[in-house]
Amino acid sequence: MKFLLLFASFLLALHFQAQIRGVVQGADSLQTKPLKNVKITLLRAGTTVYSNEDGTFEILLGKQSPDTLLFTAKGYRPDRMVVTRSDRFAALHVVLISGQLVREIVVSGGKDAHGISKMKTLHVEELTSAEFRKAACCNLSESFETNATVDVSMADAISGAKKIQLLGLDAVYTQLQFENIPFLRGLESAFGMSAIPGTWLESIQITKGTGSVVNGYESMAGLVNLEYKKPKDMPLMSFNAYQNRFGRTELNLQSGQRLSERWYMGLFASGAAVYGTLDHNHDGFRDQALSNTFSLLQRFSYQGPRMEAQLGLQAYADDKTGGQMSFSKQNPVGYGMALQSQHLSAFSKTGFFGKKPGQSLGIIANVKFQDLNGFYGLRNFTGKEKRVYLNVIYDDFIGSADHKIKAGASFLGLQIQQFATQPNGAMVVGNTRAELVPGVFTEYTYSGNRLSAVIGARYDQHNIAGAQFSPRAHFKYALTPQLDLRATGGRAWRLPNYVADNLSLLASSKAWVTSPTLLPEISWNVGASLVQGFSFKKRKGSLSLDAYHTRFRNNS
Repeated sequence: MKFLLLFASFLLALHFQAQIRGVVQGADSLQTKPLKNVKITLLRAGTTVYSNEDGTFEILLGKQSPDTLLFTAKGYRPDRMVVTRSDRFAALHVVLISGQLVREIVVSGGKDAHGISKMKTLHVEELTSAEFRKAACCNLSESFETNATVDVSMADAISGAKKIQLLGLDAVYTQLQFENIPFLRGLESAFGMSAIPGTWLESIQITKGTGSVVNGYESMAGLVNLEYKKPKDMPLMSFNAYQNRFGRTELNLQSGQRLSERWYMGLFASGAAVYGTLDHNHDGFRDQALSNTFSLLQRFSYQGPRMEAQLGLQAYADDKTGGQMSFSKQNPVGYGMALQSQHLSAFSKTGFFGKKPGQSLGIIANVKFQDLNGFYGLRNFTGKEKRVYLNVIYDDFIGSADHKIKAGASFLGLQIQQFATQPNGAMVVGNTRAELVPGVFTEYTYSGNRLSAVIGARYDQHNIAGAQFSPRAHFKYALTPQLDLRATGGRAWRLPNYVADNLSLLASSKAWVTSPTLLPEISWNVGASLVQGFSFKKRKGSLSLDAYHTRFRNNS
């Protein structure tokens, strides 16, 4: 039996192509859940799209009307419905019934290498693995080099470390996360990007402006979320090797295995080294720092009828040496730098499905240990960090799928030490501090035919920064089926790590002047964007015009 629920109001027909969007869910005897990679085809127009991770999709009707939408997915019975031009801006809720007694249907799908999501209210730009393949080798920092939104530059010429900028601000003002888990924070922010191989990545989502309050109180300029490859979709064995004439070598190994009917395991291992001693400009300094980097990630996934879970353990070690050609650790002659970084973390993501569609409870937990030591010339640096993070999120509908609510609570526990010597070696700057940050949040999402909105707020009680309230709002209006207007505004804040955030400045001989009082950095970000989609010779494209302004509040 087929269940097709049409829940959007119909608009007057226009002279240009009509847009239809909706969500596809799969139902069996136990639950109803969103389906990704459902193949959705307009039979008369010959147009095909695939549903996203949350089951949402959008498709443009052709010039000939009426037409038939066909929905097919592996393990589910196909379904179809007739649509006309009067269905412009309609929103469909399609439920496919499990086809355990039906012959298997194999569905293959793919995503564009780069694009801006039309379905999301926030301005989200997505890079997929196809975009990363444009570079023969890469780590995380180099994965943005083909993207115009994120700028990549060198932190300093001695270490050769790369850093990113979003909306003209350094990476410390951009919230980085791995599958919605805070990532590359604190001591990791300076050099952690070089320890994440690009071959591990499935996609990157870049959000301009303040992000969702569900993800935390930071996101002052934007949010970057990393999606690693999932064990269920990984091949049994994959090996990648790279070598260039500048002495850079990379070896990457990946393996995905099915342990049981519901358990999957993924193994990621990587080794990278730079051993070439190059000085093309003959200034006596190495053009690139020598390095050895080893990274390991072991993750497990569980998919059950009432819950899903992701578990993992990640570790890496990074060793860098740079400076004058005469300098080495064994023979420290001349000016040089050395840096050793060790990282160990464990994470878990657990989701429990409710009795109603769209109702769920998610729990995210993360524990991290970081050790960073080294020197620039006569200036030494040492740092240690311990971090515990917990986030509990409840999702539900209010009446219908057009009105969604998220609410929850989070907790951050942090102990960090960071010290650096002044140029004369006699004085030390830095601090040791502990942070305890409980917080609560709520977020409302409205999804209309043309207008959608995400309005949220969170309250955090910081043991150093005190009480902090962060309201945020995001709006999207479909001016035409291909032209979207977005607006955003909100407050964000962070407590600076003034030594780790400016580690590259240790290469300078200037003395640091610091204050014994640590104040939070607080900012308001407002912005708007226009995104025009188009097709040229059956290839999709988009033009984006946006403007954002970040104003920092003076705490002095």
